[in-house]
Amino acid sequence: MTQTDSDPELNVDTKIWNHHPSVPIQIGGIFRNILNPFAVLKGIAFSWFGTYVRGLFLGLIVLLWFTVFPEIEEISRGLDIWVFEVYAINLGLMLCWTGGLHLYFYTFHIQNRFLAYDVNSMQKGNKFTFGDQVWDNMFWSLISSLTIWTAYECGLLWLWSQGVIPKWSWDDGAIWFIALFILIPFWDSLHFYVVHRILHWKWMYKYVHSVHHRNINVGPWSGMSMHPIEGAIYLSVIIIHLILPSHPLHIAFHISWYALGPAATHCGFEAVSVAGGKYPRLGDFFHQLHHRFFECNYGNSDVPLDQLSNTFHDGTKAGTRKMLERMKLQRKVRE
Repeated sequence: MTQTDSDPELNVDTKIWNHHPSVPIQIGGIFRNILNPFAVLKGIAFSWFGTYVRGLFLGLIVLLWFTVFPEIEEISRGLDIWVFEVYAINLGLMLCWTGGLHLYFYTFHIQNRFLAYDVNSMQKGNKFTFGDQVWDNMFWSLISSLTIWTAYECGLLWLWSQGVIPKWSWDDGAIWFIALFILIPFWDSLHFYVVHRILHWKWMYKYVHSVHHRNINVGPWSGMSMHPIEGAIYLSVIIIHLILPSHPLHIAFHISWYALGPAATHCGFEAVSVAGGKYPRLGDFFHQLHHRFFECNYGNSDVPLDQLSNTFHDGTKAGTRKMLERMKLQRKVRE
C-alpha cells in the first residue's frame, strides 16, 4: 500500500486532475542534496537534458547564431534591417515551437488526453479576447510578447556591439563561457519568483497579470500570453547581462529560451509520449498548480523559494487545505 493509498489527504483531487506526477511533488532540484557534488551535477544535467528540452534549445540557438543571425558588425551600425531579421527569426521560432506543440496536443490530438494534467481542455468565453482561449493566447503572444522579446534582444546585442556592457568570449576563458550557461537558470529562478510576487500585488494583478491568469487550464500559447507591462517585467531577466561579462550567444540563448520555454511548461501535458514513454518531459505540474489555485507556487521547482516563504503547494488535498488556511489567516490580518 502506498502512502497516498493509506492517507486520503495525500491524494490529489481527481475532479480537477486527469493526470499528475507522483505526489507530494518534490521541490529544490539540486538543493535537495547540495552537499553531494555528484547529486548536484546530476541535477544540473537533468535540468538541461532530462526535462524542458533546454539543452536542445541551446544547440538550436548556436546553430542559428552561426547561420542566420546578423553579424555583430551589422548590429553595430544601429537601427537597420537586422532588427527585422531578428524579429523574423523569433517569429519563426515561436510559430514552429509554440505552434507545433499546440498542433500536436490540441489540434491533431496525437496522444489524446494521455498525460494531460487538467480534466478540461481549451476554453471559450467572454473573458478571452475574441471569446476564445487559443486566439486570445496567440494574440497576446504574437503581438505583444514577441515584440518585447525582440526589442530586449536587439537592445542588448546593440549595447554589446558598442562595448557598453561587459564582454566575454571563448578566447577570454572557456570556463566562464560555459559556466554562465549553467548559472543563467538560477538567476532566472530568482528573478521569476520576485517579479511574480510583484505581479500578484492587488493593482498589478487586477490590471496586468490577470491577462495571463485568464488561463486556469493552460496550453502552449498560454505561456507568453501577457499584458505588455507583464511582458516587459518578465523579460527584464535579460538585464543581468548589463552586469555579467557575456557573449551575444549567451544573450540570444537566454532571452530566446525565456520566451519559448513557457510553451513547454504551460503545454498542459507532462510529456510527449513515444512508445508509451515520457520524453521529452515538458509540462510543469508545479506551475500548473499555480494557475489552478493562484496563491501558491510563485517560483519554480528548481529552487526552494516557495518552501522558504510558505507558499508551496505539493499537489495533494492536504496542500490545498494548507493553502486555504494560509489565505484565510492573511485576510484576517488585513482586516
